[in-house]
Amino acid sequence: MKVLVTGSSGFLGRNMTSCLRARGYDVRGLDIVKAETTDYNVDITRRDDVLKLSSEGFEAILHLAAYPNPRSFMNAGALRGLDVNVLGTINMLELAKTLNARFLLFSTSNVYGKPAKLPIREDDPLRPFEGYGWSKVAAEAAAMSYYVTHNVPVTIFRLWKPYGPYDNGVVGIFITRALKGEDLIVNNGGVDTTDFLYVEDLCNAVELALRKEEAIGQVFNIGLGVETSILDLARIIIRLTNSNSNIKVQPQTSEPFRSYPDISKAMRVLGFRPKYDLISGLRETINWFRRAL
Repeated sequence: MKVLVTGSSGFLGRNMTSCLRARGYDVRGLDIVKAETTDYNVDITRRDDVLKLSSEGFEAILHLAAYPNPRSFMNAGALRGLDVNVLGTINMLELAKTLNARFLLFSTSNVYGKPAKLPIREDDPLRPFEGYGWSKVAAEAAAMSYYVTHNVPVTIFRLWKPYGPYDNGVVGIFITRALKGEDLIVNNGGVDTTDFLYVEDLCNAVELALRKEEAIGQVFNIGLGVETSILDLARIIIRLTNSNSNIKVQPQTSEPFRSYPDISKAMRVLGFRPKYDLISGLRETINWFRRAL
């Protein structure tokens, strides 16, 4: 299968590109930034440039290219943020329509906002409280519109906190600081929680979604399905790295933000079964960071 990965220079793009190549897929990377995983330097907001790739014969598109978090979206501003996250998605959907390619949109748990109940199910209300979350709701709506209007074979993944090699989020920050013997800073009293999934398990979910007809037209929560506090994450990383770093817990300034998914739909429909628990996934990630540092 010939697969195009957009956002191929980013954390997840690099991992999905290398993982699928290792499994025998013909994978090409697209990004506005040059990297060793990037074959096409394209701005996804430029539709004509995107559609020039229609002769490449892609059978699937993994759409990761976006402002990846609330801070980057806010710094870009709503106009540029929506251009990339929504218009860019529409342009890639046009390419998928032209090629009749499978289209896997990587969305986010931010679409749910602060959940009213846990764990979160796919049919729970979407009520983001920041612009980034709304941009991903709009991207999802565009994808489903192409599915119902043009029969583009769309699947949507809502992710929590994937981690692994190249991680530049909380896991990567904590591991780097622990390996250097620096303090780990935990905000809001350490009471906030989320769900962490190792990238190899995410790659497994991607492969299942690309192969199964039952995935088309569906939205899936993708995670480990386990609630973990940021304070517990810091403690585990200190222990696994044998670090002498200290954990500095900042005062709690707001209500705990708790979020983790019900992944039973992905298990039932896709046959998704995470193979890495948090400890084993963190060990693999720490080993990578040791080599990289």
